[in-house]
Amino acid sequence: MLIRFTVENYLSFKEMVEFNLIASEERLHGHHILKGSSKEDIDLLKTSILYGANASGKSNLIKAMSFARNFIVKGVGKNRTINVQHFKLDTTCYQKPSRFEFEFRYQGQQYAYGFSVDKTKVHEEWLFEMGHDLETPIFERVSGMVSFNFEHSLFQNMSEDEKQGIGYEARGTKDNTLFLTNCHERNIRQFQFLYHWFAEILIIIFTTSKHQALTSLAKLNIEFFNRVIGFFNFGIDKIKVEDIDFEHSNDIPPAMREEIRADFPYGQGNTQFVSISSCNYLIEENESGALKASKLTTIRKDESGNDVSFEISEESEGTQRLMDFIPMLIGLSKDKVFVIDEIERSLHPLLIRKLFELILKHDLYQSAVSQLIASTHEVNLLDIKNLFRKDEIWFMEKNQSGESQLYSLANATVDNIVDGYMKGRFGAIPFIRDIKDLGWEMDK
Repeated sequence: MLIRFTVENYLSFKEMVEFNLIASEERLHGHHILKGSSKEDIDLLKTSILYGANASGKSNLIKAMSFARNFIVKGVGKNRTINVQHFKLDTTCYQKPSRFEFEFRYQGQQYAYGFSVDKTKVHEEWLFEMGHDLETPIFERVSGMVSFNFEHSLFQNMSEDEKQGIGYEARGTKDNTLFLTNCHERNIRQFQFLYHWFAEILIIIFTTSKHQALTSLAKLNIEFFNRVIGFFNFGIDKIKVEDIDFEHSNDIPPAMREEIRADFPYGQGNTQFVSISSCNYLIEENESGALKASKLTTIRKDESGNDVSFEISEESEGTQRLMDFIPMLIGLSKDKVFVIDEIERSLHPLLIRKLFELILKHDLYQSAVSQLIASTHEVNLLDIKNLFRKDEIWFMEKNQSGESQLYSLANATVDNIVDGYMKGRFGAIPFIRDIKDLGWEMDK
């Protein structure tokens, strides 16, 4: 569960900006709150939506999360620079490191993990256990030196040799690599759970994101896929995982088949995902050791009632976008955190509203400790009576210095939020000059 994310000196964020999912004392929609199990736990929100004009910084906030996540999960190669992008509109920021921090709840505990970094090295890195009245250090890295609080429960029952070993790995961490990333590579068990949260729990989706394992996931959850497609009524009778002849089908070019054969991990029970002309193929090994392939298709009835198969690439952009959201709908029932940029892209406003209603009201998600965070321009979601709480709504806008600033609607007094937003009461809308200022002259 994400509690808070902060970023400083990155893209359009000069000063530190904070986004959080901490529930206010608002009583409306109490079922949107995820309560912890101890007095130290912070009450959190299931959903949050972020509004702002074009170029206000909404996507930059999600890019900041994505950069930090990818740097943790993937790291960078030896002697490679770090692709961090500082705030460019103030030259004093050029030599300053960028700072990122996540606070989150996982496995019954709350943590704050963060780092500051420039293009060549990690300046600081830290991990704390957090609570209402709790801030206990677990490790801190400053100027290349990592210090540990071996009194913390994470180090319980560690031998002196193990403590020396973890210290050795800390000293061996490269300047351009996070200690947490190095811990994963070196299989240091104390911090695998932390790496797992970033690698498997936090999932970020951009408008261009495509789920590479969609066919595999559909094969395991075909009934769920068909229920979702039927619920949103795209005119599709069903979704089908269609087997194709790996050796003879024209779907996969001969040269690519040879490459797949050479790289496939035979005898390990693994699968591969191959994308060809916007179509994703699942490659598996059959009982005899040969390769087999399958792909996802949609089925419609023709005028005679016969099934007609369509490629996913033949479907509308909206249908494809929705299908890429189905893994999210599965994940939200299994304690994941999804962050989506421009969730309304290619989808009808009523469909987006129905999507949120499904997540917030369906029994499947009531017991899950999952979250959905999304940026949007869709004003019809600004419904604080029937859909969202005020503390779930955030606004982003730029000041005169080009800095993105973020603020919540929590504790604001408002009756008609849509009308207020469109009139600029909350900011975060585009300022468009008078059309006469364009200086165009019409031929007479």
